[in-house]
Amino acid sequence: MNSLKQTHILYVGSYTEIVAGDFGGHGEGISSFAFDASTGELKLLNNKFQVNPSYLSIATIMHNNSIEVDNKPSTYLFAVSEILASKKPVIHTYIINDNYSLRLIDTKTIEGGCPCHIHYFKDKDGESYTATACYETGNLVIHPVDVEKIDNTINNIEPINIYHKGSSQHPSRQTHAHAHCACYDKQSNKLLVCDLGLDQVIVYGVQKTIDHNTNNKTENNIGFEAVEEQIITLPAGSGPRHICFDENYAYGFIINELTGSVTIIKHSIEKNEYEIKGTFDASGQLSDSLKESVMTTTSIDTDLGAAAIRISSDGKFLYTSMRSDNTIRLFAFDPIAESLNYIASYPTGGKTPRDFTIDPSGQWLLVAHQDSDTISIFNVNSYNGTLSLFNTVENIKSPVCLGWLPK
Repeated sequence: MNSLKQTHILYVGSYTEIVAGDFGGHGEGISSFAFDASTGELKLLNNKFQVNPSYLSIATIMHNNSIEVDNKPSTYLFAVSEILASKKPVIHTYIINDNYSLRLIDTKTIEGGCPCHIHYFKDKDGESYTATACYETGNLVIHPVDVEKIDNTINNIEPINIYHKGSSQHPSRQTHAHAHCACYDKQSNKLLVCDLGLDQVIVYGVQKTIDHNTNNKTENNIGFEAVEEQIITLPAGSGPRHICFDENYAYGFIINELTGSVTIIKHSIEKNEYEIKGTFDASGQLSDSLKESVMTTTSIDTDLGAAAIRISSDGKFLYTSMRSDNTIRLFAFDPIAESLNYIASYPTGGKTPRDFTIDPSGQWLLVAHQDSDTISIFNVNSYNGTLSLFNTVENIKSPVCLGWLPK
């Protein structure tokens, strides 16, 4: 087996300073690693300092610009800088060099506080955007991305800034809106935004706006818009945090931070809306209480600290990370019954598992530990999805986000 074909490049974002209270870290910014899928070895390549790059989005984008060398695509890394609104958060855009180091090409100050998630996407017309969720201030910021400007990736069209309003049941975590992630569904062409504070996933249609000049018979792109199309209401006190889709975008899976539950959704073409197929607790049970989506006056103070969610490439197995007991939970997904079956819970071998990822070969699962400065590496059994701890890599400071370089 050719070991070169088994090497994948991993980017790791970390907290470099305290965000608020005692929450944060002492990391080194964004680091790139070579991961050998034939041996499970992780090797540091480069570091790039940036304040609190707690979430990354990586995309390879083809240029139409004739000055691009050999018309080859470039790969970009978009990173939030998660700090309070009073400290003026930013989004950094980097181009990834041939040696996997990063070159900063654009910085945008954003309105909002504690941007905790960023997602690059293309709409159905091929227009490019980044969507950023701001936890502190509960807003969504969408920037257009102009890939033809090689050294100024994000153009000067004004971003869209949408503030969510409301609250839910948790006495401290849901007193107001907390936008936590944005993810684009390539099949429905919708942008889904999880709001932990509202117990809602808000669905937007994003499209460019055209000025039709009938006198000159020309069309000028004058901007874009995001239209709210649906509100998916989740069980009270659940706290939707992140969402992932299977490879075919047939189903969406939402991890709820406060209860550790997972909600399955599916887009109906006929109704042009999402339907909830069920919410399953941390042990895979579909209880009556979790079926409810109507608010009551009872305060819910559960906070299990669920963090990330991933599905295997074949769509058979779903994994979630849980900070309350430092575990990865494994579920089997049954597409016929549209349900989850709990299989096992695995100690991660570190403290405060945040993001985790399955490598492109599907053989390994890597877990970032914010508070033990480690990344644990598990073998994945492709037949039944089970995990076995292979190695824990030390001295990777405050890692919280993992992203693979596209092949």
